[in-house]
Amino acid sequence: MADTISAYVRAAAAQGYGEDWDLAQLWTALKLIYPISFTPEQIIAEVGSSAALDIEFLEARILDDAAAAYKKREEELGADVLRELERKVLLSVLDRKWREHLYEMDYLQEGIGLRAMAQRDPLVEYQREGYELFSAMMDAIKEELASLVFNVEVTIEGDGSQVKARGVEEKPVQSAQLKYTAADENGVATSSDVSRNSPCPCGSGKKFKRCHGAA
Repeated sequence: MADTISAYVRAAAAQGYGEDWDLAQLWTALKLIYPISFTPEQIIAEVGSSAALDIEFLEARILDDAAAAYKKREEELGADVLRELERKVLLSVLDRKWREHLYEMDYLQEGIGLRAMAQRDPLVEYQREGYELFSAMMDAIKEELASLVFNVEVTIEGDGSQVKARGVEEKPVQSAQLKYTAADENGVATSSDVSRNSPCPCGSGKKFKRCHGAA
């Protein structure tokens, strides 16, 4: 959560001075992540004027507020329920985003050979663009995880051990049929089934059967 919020703040304050920052747009984005408890006008009043706003102060103030909101959420649901909610949300988001990432890698595969026409090494370009897609996936996972933990509707059933999160997949698609793409030594991307005893293509270092191939 902290990484996502910090990225939002630093993107909003990347150029110019405090009076140039679009705080209204920043607040709109933050409200999609967590229920921020103060307004742009209030934080400007704390420092005296928008010109006196400092990015470190703004970031620290918002992170403290987010931490307080998380603590309140934990008190409302209970620590055990929140941990179970986080587990369910993380598994669901990871499963969906990983499948989307594989589809994007397939799209990249289709046009990777055209990079040679621009005097670029297809292998280098495939690795670079693949890394950018992977980084974007990780950022999206963090953002959606934070948002769902704060905003998803939670239902507790039975003796409290059954936690249901509305809109969160309970049974992710089995990964046994997972395929991945990779560039060969000539820069040509190929698609292949993953052996259960092979290293997982996600880069975790674990065998596929103990990572994304786990039943």
